[in-house]
Amino acid sequence: MLLRPVSLEESLLGQALAWDLYTANGTLLATAGTRIDTPEQMRRLSEQPLFRKPDGVSTGGNPAQRLQAVAAALADLFSAPSDAWPAAAVLTQAKELSALFFQDAEAALGLVRLIPLPGMALRHCLHSALVALVMGEAMGWPEQRLVSLAGAALTMNLSEMALHEHLAMGARTLTDAQRQAIRRHPARSMERLVAAGVEDREWLAAVLAHHENLDGSGYPSGLAGEAIPLPARILRVADYYCAKVGGRHYRPPRSPEQALRSLFGSERQRLDMHLAAHLLRRLGLYPPGTLLRLANRETAVVTRTPGRRKVLRQVVSFLDYRGRPHERPQLRDTNQHAIVGLAEADASWPTIVWERMWGY
Repeated sequence: MLLRPVSLEESLLGQALAWDLYTANGTLLATAGTRIDTPEQMRRLSEQPLFRKPDGVSTGGNPAQRLQAVAAALADLFSAPSDAWPAAAVLTQAKELSALFFQDAEAALGLVRLIPLPGMALRHCLHSALVALVMGEAMGWPEQRLVSLAGAALTMNLSEMALHEHLAMGARTLTDAQRQAIRRHPARSMERLVAAGVEDREWLAAVLAHHENLDGSGYPSGLAGEAIPLPARILRVADYYCAKVGGRHYRPPRSPEQALRSLFGSERQRLDMHLAAHLLRRLGLYPPGTLLRLANRETAVVTRTPGRRKVLRQVVSFLDYRGRPHERPQLRDTNQHAIVGLAEADASWPTIVWERMWGY
């Protein structure tokens, strides 16, 4: 049973539910026809993420197509001269990415790791933006501030996207000129945003300071501790985590567990651990988009995270024990089909329609 997220609006008070309500693990909470008679009843139901079966009617559009449209628009913007696009153009894409996150965060977080996108550097910015939104939402930030945060993540490497792509695709050593360009890219990216008309001070400050470290060892200004703006500290954690789990052309992705161990280990003095804790609580060791090998030799993907302190119970199998795609994605209970390891996407796989794993 594949599920989509649902939220309960105040207008439902006194009304009968139009669909069954489930937890992320597929436990039935309330059946269709149940009346929500009191605010207390609604509060109890809303204490955890709620889901329902897809009904074939999508009010928000196909999330994979929406994500690819944002990526395509950003690719065009980033390749244009700074005077060829207004601030409103990139803000539009930040709003659209945020809207996709608000519609179905777990689908967005999973699909950004799996579907075809134009370039590793752009995928990294999109993934970092979504991970940053996870932390911002966990702190209760309002929507407008979250959109600003997404915009900062999308544009943090704006001045050197081509160089970041070159490094992601295989360059292991930097020339002196490249090293200097890397150290200058926060300031140059901010300057390009200002030239394009971005006036949001928090957005600009986050881009400028997204490589500063709490111990003062970062760049370009050597800021330390609370002197680093909070949005920049969020971007620093998101940037680091996504670089680890995203991999490079010359090395496979690290597992989320390895990335988190590094965050809480070697990076403990440099990155904000309070923010890293939000990330761990929200995404856990098996975030959406994680590919798994099961004991029955099937290949599966994590689509829904179970919530704080809960064990991952359900994954979606898409390849059978022979490596052939299921006619329909199959929900698997990990108590019956144990996780035996992580999997990596393979070029020999048949085409996978990844959004189907989330019920779209």
